[in-house]
Amino acid sequence: MIGKSHLNCVCKLLATGLLTSASTTVLAQTAPAPQPQGTSQSGQSTGLEDIVVTARRISESIQDTPVAVSAFTEAAIENKFANDIRALAGDVPNVVITNVPGFNAAAIGIRGQSTGDIILTFEPAVGVVVDDFVLAHVQTQLFDLFDVERIEVLRGPQGTLFGKNTVGGVVNVITKKPEPGFSAEVRLGYSSFNTKDVKASINIPLSENLYFRAAGSFQESDGYYRLTKNNSVDGFQGVPGRGQRWGGSRYFSGRAKLLWEPTDDTNLMLTYELLRDRGDSPPSVNETPPGFLIDVVGFPGIQTTGQSPFKTGTTLCEGSSSAPTCVGTLDGHRVDVDGVFLRGEHTMEGTGTITVVGGWRRVRSKLPSDYTGENAYLFVSTREDTRKQYSAEARFSSDFSDSIKFTAGAMYWGQTLDANATSFLGFLRFLGDPTALTDPNQSTANYKVDSYAVFGEAEYKLADPFSVFLGARYTKESKDFSVRPQVRRSTIATGFWPEYSDSAKFSKPTIRAGYRWEIASGINNYFTYSQGYKSGGYNEQAMSATSALPFREETADSFELGFKTETADRKLRVNVAAFYVKYNDLQRDAVVPFVDPITGLPGQETRTTNAGKAEVKGIELEISSAPVPGLTLGASVGYQKAKYINFSTDVDGDGVNEDASYLKLRGAPKWTAGANAHYEFPPADFGTVSLNADINYQAQFESTTLNADYSQGQARTLVGASIGWTDPDERYRVAIFGRNLLDKVYRVSANSVAGLFNFTNYAPPRSFGIEGSAKF
Repeated sequence: MIGKSHLNCVCKLLATGLLTSASTTVLAQTAPAPQPQGTSQSGQSTGLEDIVVTARRISESIQDTPVAVSAFTEAAIENKFANDIRALAGDVPNVVITNVPGFNAAAIGIRGQSTGDIILTFEPAVGVVVDDFVLAHVQTQLFDLFDVERIEVLRGPQGTLFGKNTVGGVVNVITKKPEPGFSAEVRLGYSSFNTKDVKASINIPLSENLYFRAAGSFQESDGYYRLTKNNSVDGFQGVPGRGQRWGGSRYFSGRAKLLWEPTDDTNLMLTYELLRDRGDSPPSVNETPPGFLIDVVGFPGIQTTGQSPFKTGTTLCEGSSSAPTCVGTLDGHRVDVDGVFLRGEHTMEGTGTITVVGGWRRVRSKLPSDYTGENAYLFVSTREDTRKQYSAEARFSSDFSDSIKFTAGAMYWGQTLDANATSFLGFLRFLGDPTALTDPNQSTANYKVDSYAVFGEAEYKLADPFSVFLGARYTKESKDFSVRPQVRRSTIATGFWPEYSDSAKFSKPTIRAGYRWEIASGINNYFTYSQGYKSGGYNEQAMSATSALPFREETADSFELGFKTETADRKLRVNVAAFYVKYNDLQRDAVVPFVDPITGLPGQETRTTNAGKAEVKGIELEISSAPVPGLTLGASVGYQKAKYINFSTDVDGDGVNEDASYLKLRGAPKWTAGANAHYEFPPADFGTVSLNADINYQAQFESTTLNADYSQGQARTLVGASIGWTDPDERYRVAIFGRNLLDKVYRVSANSVAGLFNFTNYAPPRSFGIEGSAKF
């Protein structure tokens, strides 16, 4: 399928931004009611909200949590007018959230650790957890934000309480649960690129202790790219599409919950999740450097042609993975998700709380794409896969003593994967292969994982203001892997298609230790040493018995010192964290030459190895304040210095590993910063008017392992604003909003395919929208 890339990072800015809002935080678990903001005589808020988070699997104030965590409440999310979590990244220091190039999949980076691959058997470096269920692959991590109660972004390894694949951190999502009383909401929105949004939720009490809640979102848009390139090259005739918009969305996501509370201290909740995604195949931009193959055969990148990145091309044709000439790019990307989850909780007064969570989730994908940004049938591919996940977790949390509290539990997590891919390597026709458009490569992969873990963490109060904590987790897993590598369809027809199979067992202990010290009222200090790891595994792109062998776990050792402060009147909050993280046994890909076992001819394959070590150190500052009634301000700034300690890989494709420690880590901008403001005018007879504005900056960062030219995520400063009106009864709301008001054109992700071509993605240009809502 696809390879890797190369170069550059620049930076500097001291701006600011975080998250503040004026909404009530509802807890995902049993906890004291949150302390509300004060209210002035005019009805305006006068202080900051006390935000409660579950970063340590228990409910506690964000100011008491010895973890670098940023939390977005419901109102903060609504004020972003965002469709998915990418819009939140600008408010969190040292965090990058974009898409994997060519896919509607998440590429999340935190503190120098990121995942930018779509490879099915790769596990992410940042965990995404929704209502205690892990989303194990990047393909469905760009989830819809409607009916979400809170989002917590935990920075740094979280291997003890959240487990594997959290070397960078965790995005912890808590959705709204059913509650007593009837309520309903409808939102209608329209914005640039003919984007239409419909969102609705309903909460129904079925009996005195049985409640039902359902929420759904539908979006349809035309996309912000235009197809402007020729559809006829060397006799190939595609579907006419010149000038039309492309890259649009069309999806429905929904969630239904049934909550039963048989007693005051027991509850049981059943959840069903649904996603039906029928959006366009995400278009790519041709940013091929001079001298790459696609450039040489007559398809130069936009740096050579001067073409706008929003005017691109893609091969549009009807077909399927088994069709004779096309994989079906006209069908777009199709993703179906179905999930069933059960959560139970029982509190024993004076003893503690038992929580049991289990779930099943199935993801089916059909993802036909043209990756070159040209309507010329140069590289057209599809992947079809079915992934099933299973998990069960039980934990017990207790603070029955004034001096000690702890959480302990066990977890099982498993998945199965069946996948196949078909690729038409059309560029080979320019190298003398007349069968390139009719004889595609095909491959299959099967993968099974069973993972078991036990964990616990305890905090002991040595003296009234000073506590120490210690946690540990032990994980043991087995993985079975089988791959049939990319082979021409005509060769398969002869009955020859090699299969490479293997199995491996992995185990890893992780620990977390530190202290928490209340220096004075409203001033908390903490220090943490924590470990995390990214699971070992296999590469589905293996082309030989050698590349089908497993690679080891990637590990992290993190040291963090933090201060969290808040004034007594809750008008100013300042949190700062300094950190140092060392990553060992880094999992890195390299495209290397090999001799094809079928043809005996030289070729290339992608190999994954544990290639080196890296370190990241930095500092993060978050400030929020409510200086006058009705006004809340937020600011954040993050600085990180990321570098390889040692890194050995095949840089130039000659089959020889060499020192590559001069390269930069991907997904690690040196500076991030932002600021936001929310002002609510005093209520009047006609209702309340509110204003929101935000600005955030992100320095340039690498998107590819080998730092290829024209593959960097470009530095950008983004400005957004909105104005809203709410009626006196807070039932109706209308808002007008704008995003990327400076109309910044910037690359967000890229891939470079082994000297063949670069394909990249750009962020949306300036856009405007209007949204109306009604609550009942």
